[in-house]
Amino acid sequence: MMKTNKLLVLAALGLAGLSTATAGTTDLLLGFNDAAGPNAAQNDYVINLGLTGSGLVAAANANSGTYDLSSLLLAGTFSTAFGADSSALNNVSVGVVGSLTGSSPSYLFQTVVTGGGAPAPAFVGEFNKAAASASASTVGEYSSSSTTGWSYNVAASPTSPGGASLTTAGDVADQTGNPLDQLSSGVASLDLWQLTKTGTSSLGSWVDDGTFNINLNSDTITFTAAPAPEPAGASLLAAGAGLLVIAFRNQLKRKHV
Repeated sequence: MMKTNKLLVLAALGLAGLSTATAGTTDLLLGFNDAAGPNAAQNDYVINLGLTGSGLVAAANANSGTYDLSSLLLAGTFSTAFGADSSALNNVSVGVVGSLTGSSPSYLFQTVVTGGGAPAPAFVGEFNKAAASASASTVGEYSSSSTTGWSYNVAASPTSPGGASLTTAGDVADQTGNPLDQLSSGVASLDLWQLTKTGTSSLGSWVDDGTFNINLNSDTITFTAAPAPEPAGASLLAAGAGLLVIAFRNQLKRKHV
């Protein structure tokens, strides 16, 4: 279990240098970073969730609506990355981003603090730059100053963008909004939103895919898919059925008057 005293014990371990995967994945990436802590804790820890955004939603729906990702979280790696910060469970930030491009439609996925509403509307150029940066971070644990890192390509903190140039790739926070939230007593809740681009120029509206719940006290990460919207036809049928029931009851009342 991830406790503050555990962080203190592991503070002297230093960086593990666990960069284990190259950039360019289409899977969702979950990233932690700590811009609020001491220099020794200003590191990135990035996890490949092993599924695209659409794949995660499908997996959750196939599992009674919730999908458990806890096995992907390495508590020891988290401790090594942020152990120099005695307040890591309140200082470390977390978010999820991902993209699926190269075909039509293309998709961009990113989180927002639960209850914060959809990210801001985006232009096609912003979509393209954010989608490129969303898949660019190296997976593993390493210094946040790396130009292949989460802090550079996504965001440095919930209130600060990353370091990627606006005229080149462009970090996610600068293009379509900041996907990070700061842990509070080791816990964070984030809504995952999806933006679709059809062809080269047509953007849809942001769609709420569901919610991540992250708890570093119990080393758990779960995703709960948003309820599927009710088809318009079903709503009309339900309304029509209700009117028929009311009409039938009124007819019975008149017969018994």
